[in-house]
Amino acid sequence: MRLHHLGYVTRTLALTARRFQAEGAVAQGGPIEGGPREGGPSEGGLSEGGLSEGGPIEDPVQRVVVQFFREPKSGEVWELVAPLGDVEDSPLRARLSRGGGLDHVCYELEPGDGTLESVLDGERERGAQVVCQPVMAAAFGRRIAFVFRRSGRLVEFLEVTA
Repeated sequence: MRLHHLGYVTRTLALTARRFQAEGAVAQGGPIEGGPREGGPSEGGLSEGGLSEGGPIEDPVQRVVVQFFREPKSGEVWELVAPLGDVEDSPLRARLSRGGGLDHVCYELEPGDGTLESVLDGERERGAQVVCQPVMAAAFGRRIAFVFRRSGRLVEFLEVTA
């Protein structure tokens, strides 16, 4: 498994997106197929037909809207996550009540890591709590799941590409 992206929760996607761009981050078209890779941002990147710039992606299943940005020098991918609709009906409500910000790290499974379910079983055995069972994510066209580790870290797992 490898780092795919860092999640950042915000109340206002447009404002935060402008701030990321002002700091040099580049909007990425979706779906994002690769996170940071050895060798920097020129390797990996978008799926075939991906755009050099991209806008928000609504995910009605998770009730969020997301947008991805890549750091041009280091290659890290940031996922900005905002509520889709009313904040009070959002899965982000508690996080936003604490100010939002850096929220989670996402690891993309690779062949040989096992299934998403087997990875979650291993996390449970080590004391993690599954806080989001596997669900299809609009931004990736693949399933994701979230665990809360005993250390206090929120970790997202992205299913291996079929």
